Amino acid sequence: MGAIATILEERGPVLVSVAVILTTVFIATLLFGGNDNNSNIPLVGGEYGSAEKRRKAFITNGYDFYKKGYDLFRTKAFRLTGLDGDRIILPRTLMEEVRQLPDDIIDINKAFDIINEQKHLGMGDKRLTEFLIHIIRGDLTRSLVRINTRLSAETERTIHEELPPCEDWTPAVVYQTMLRMVATISGAIFIGPELCRSDDYLKASIGYTLDFINAVSKLKQWRGQWRWLGRYFTPEVDKLFTERKKAHAFLRPVIEQRRAAMAAGRELPDDTLQWMLNKVDEFGLSDDKLAETQLNLSMAAIHTTTLTVTMILYDLVVRPDVIEEVRKEVRTVLAANNGVMTSHALFEMKLLDSVMKESQRVNPGSMVRFQRYVAKPVTLSDGTHLPAGYMLETPHALTVQDPEVYRNPEEFNPRRFLDLRNGTSEDLLGYKNKEQHQFVTVTKDFMHFGYGRHSCPGRFFAANEIKLILARILLDYDMRMPDGLTERYANMKMGTDAFPDPTKEILFKRVKTDT
Repeated sequence: MGAIATILEERGPVLVSVAVILTTVFIATLLFGGNDNNSNIPLVGGEYGSAEKRRKAFITNGYDFYKKGYDLFRTKAFRLTGLDGDRIILPRTLMEEVRQLPDDIIDINKAFDIINEQKHLGMGDKRLTEFLIHIIRGDLTRSLVRINTRLSAETERTIHEELPPCEDWTPAVVYQTMLRMVATISGAIFIGPELCRSDDYLKASIGYTLDFINAVSKLKQWRGQWRWLGRYFTPEVDKLFTERKKAHAFLRPVIEQRRAAMAAGRELPDDTLQWMLNKVDEFGLSDDKLAETQLNLSMAAIHTTTLTVTMILYDLVVRPDVIEEVRKEVRTVLAANNGVMTSHALFEMKLLDSVMKESQRVNPGSMVRFQRYVAKPVTLSDGTHLPAGYMLETPHALTVQDPEVYRNPEEFNPRRFLDLRNGTSEDLLGYKNKEQHQFVTVTKDFMHFGYGRHSCPGRFFAANEIKLILARILLDYDMRMPDGLTERYANMKMGTDAFPDPTKEILFKRVKTDT
């Protein structure tokens, strides 16, 4: 009874009008319960019955829904019912046309609002997104050549700090170790080397993303029409708001100190926070909004890069011959570049680039890419009609594992994309520009970083950072599986997503160098 009394006291203002609203929503749900009849695009999973039954079936059999639709309608659109209602799945053959549609027809911001429950979590300010993209494209990416030497030094320092001495074979939990590494290395460029190792920064940059993921996943357990209410009864949502306030409290004095330095005419740091401060007034954003943008930058970059590095290490550790080949390439490239990992040196590490892209192909992470919301109805050139109100996406994971796209897709071939770039293997896609097989390149056939004008703007920084981390680890450490294991650690699956097991260890040992 005490717990109920507390809820009534805390949620009183919300509960006052709940009864009336619930009745209204319930009636509306009965009258306008779904959008099944708004499209003649074939529906996969219709045998399960109502939209709610299909949604529940999707939770446990999501992959099977996509696979069945892909096999049946390889070059045509199909529908299925996911957590947020019906969605239209587009084939890659339509993506060149669809990516050119204007934002007022297919809306990425509305799609992210739905996918990430942004309106319920106090997120989704379009101005912040535009500001962050402007900083990444206009400042971070354009600064890579200049900052790369500093980033390389930070990477070497951080790896040696986060890994044990490893004079003999020493276990390390890969994901946790890489997470701190990536947060620290990224932080050196995001907020500066003085703060990137502070516990407050690491807690904010690492923890906030986990809190966000937990809040979204718990809120998704409520049916779509009830999430506005579920938000008030989901502890994970409360935790997200609490941790956001703590992160703002950490960042606010940092921003104030920077502003004081600017006013005094002192020498200013060359980092993302300063680039933001230089331009924030142009976008009319407050310091709180600037702090929020810094959080969003960390959320977009740190965990995704960590997942990628972990996947690649899991792929490499069971292939010692590939480790030796890549290590040899790194040493050769460094010898030709005065021992410095410049941007040019990283570009020349083409086998490493191929390994990174092949790991993405074999471990695509998410089943889908190019998620958009149909804001206005449109009919495509093949007659496919996209009604307003639907989510769009394309089955990226099935495309990159399709034998019509890549030969022997079930095999991990570390040289696959190197050979395609060199023209020494058959290109089933017939690309005229072989550089389209680079890690950072986006095409309708490989959408890991998205496709079209809204492709991930931070992929160039991420690629540099991933290469720097992998190259330094391979130069300085040998790796092997513990307990005589020879098979790669299996990915963990959650719905239509797959990610590396965050609990697994790899053994590391410092490489002996001649003195």
